[in-house]
Amino acid sequence: MLREFGSFPRAKVPLSEDCGFIWAYSGREIDRLLPNADQDEMRRQARAALAASRSEWKTADNRVGYTRAKKAEEEIADVEEALAKELWGAAPQSAAGVAVKLHSLLEMEDPGSALQEAPWPELRTILADLVRISAGPPAMGVKE
Repeated sequence: MLREFGSFPRAKVPLSEDCGFIWAYSGREIDRLLPNADQDEMRRQARAALAASRSEWKTADNRVGYTRAKKAEEEIADVEEALAKELWGAAPQSAAGVAVKLHSLLEMEDPGSALQEAPWPELRTILADLVRISAGPPAMGVKE
């Protein structure tokens, strides 16, 4: 969204005559920056600019689908967390069951196996050992 829109919805609030401006991201911020009665018109203009910026943001959001994707991602994360808690609470019946739990933990905490500092490489080695042990002895004539 930021690449598409350029920034979060905001409005310029003048600091004083010819002294620059500050960005405001909410109506409350505008009110705080322009508290005086003689600033009513500047406050009204800043609020209108913020409303226009929010409208442009919503239009871009509808086109890009950011809010829908974010909501779906949050829902999936909630399901993933619930399933992981259920899995981690289950008593494994085999080395394969332990491997499944370890794999789940590794994928949730280090997706893509990017972390290289301890204990991540060691945990991945332990997982590989569990998988190998769970697979049983190699077939006759097959070298490990």
